[in-house]
Amino acid sequence: MSKPKATFYEIINKSPETKTVDLLIYGAIPELDWDTYELKNTADKFVKDFKKLEQDFDRINIHINSPGGSLYHAFPIYNVIANSKKEIHTYNDGLAASAGGVLLLAGKKIHSAKNAFLMIHRASGVAWGDAEYMRDYADTLEKYEGVIAERFAEKSGMEKVDFIAKYFNGKDHFLTAEEAAEEGFIDTIEDYESEDAPPSNIKNMAFQEVMNMYRPEPEAAPSLFEKIANYLRKTFKVEDQVTPPAPPTNPTDMNFENSIMLLGKEQVTAEDLAAIRAEIEAYRNAGEKFTAEEVQTQITAATEPLQNEITALATEKANVDALLLAERTEKETLSNENGTLKTQNTSLNLTIEAYRKSGVKIDNTAGDEDDSDDDSEELISETDAAVKEMRAKMGLTK
Repeated sequence: MSKPKATFYEIINKSPETKTVDLLIYGAIPELDWDTYELKNTADKFVKDFKKLEQDFDRINIHINSPGGSLYHAFPIYNVIANSKKEIHTYNDGLAASAGGVLLLAGKKIHSAKNAFLMIHRASGVAWGDAEYMRDYADTLEKYEGVIAERFAEKSGMEKVDFIAKYFNGKDHFLTAEEAAEEGFIDTIEDYESEDAPPSNIKNMAFQEVMNMYRPEPEAAPSLFEKIANYLRKTFKVEDQVTPPAPPTNPTDMNFENSIMLLGKEQVTAEDLAAIRAEIEAYRNAGEKFTAEEVQTQITAATEPLQNEITALATEKANVDALLLAERTEKETLSNENGTLKTQNTSLNLTIEAYRKSGVKIDNTAGDEDDSDDDSEELISETDAAVKEMRAKMGLTK
């Protein structure tokens, strides 16, 4: 399948005459910057753009081909679509998975390509914190699931509890267009087949593999030749020109500006090559000769800054890798220490409980015996007092 564009949604096919517009949601929701792992083009921007479309268009066709994403962003998007007074049609153009499947249900009329898939599963996420925070986070996920289950149940006519039992069982449920129609999740299977549909074996793929299919291709880095050409262009202040000037008549004044400019073009024509050849011939005819040492000196001068930059980047990458390794090691150490503390705490609790149930005191006397001495008054040392205080905290004596 083709890779998604730079943003997870795009507005196309505006038709003021028919008052219709198409909105493509192609990609993860919202867009994720894979270099910084920061979210951009979030729900706030989508809602603002959608409100503007409502002012000018009566029918909005929303085409979805998405592996899902953040429910935190998907829910506001769902709400603004579902609550619109305009005629909203949603289309599954390939894959409506997870949060993408939730958005599919927002349309007043739901369509699907013949070869599209709908995927339903439980809400999931990642949290970091103490036990109380984890419990709160789990409660939040279940609240999301409750709302999702209600929407699917309302659309299909199923009971909410039946939907939860069938689709929120810890598995990824991939439904073909026919299966989704049979369940009542979509209204119409269209005649067209999506060119960007996921592979037929998607049911056997891990969900992370599915997400990776929608990860944008990284921009191609410039080649070493392009870096050298750009560096020389910047050094000699060569500007791009549509028609290169003729080489100067005096070879001693030449610095190959024309050739550098021509080599930097995306497409070098036969005329460009002829101009480069003419500039070289001008040097040759003037008897200019360069020794191997001179050529190497020029190459070194041109490439040394680039090589230094490459070395610096390699060093920086090695430092980052070392930091990541150190963080992973520290995390594993903390996890092991936490497990040890939990084990020790459990053992201590069991020991205390055993003492409570046995009725045995710290001095090994029976629990019901009287510690007092009627004939003499007991002198209590600091150690005795500490022992009694500990026994009292453990609930062994009064």
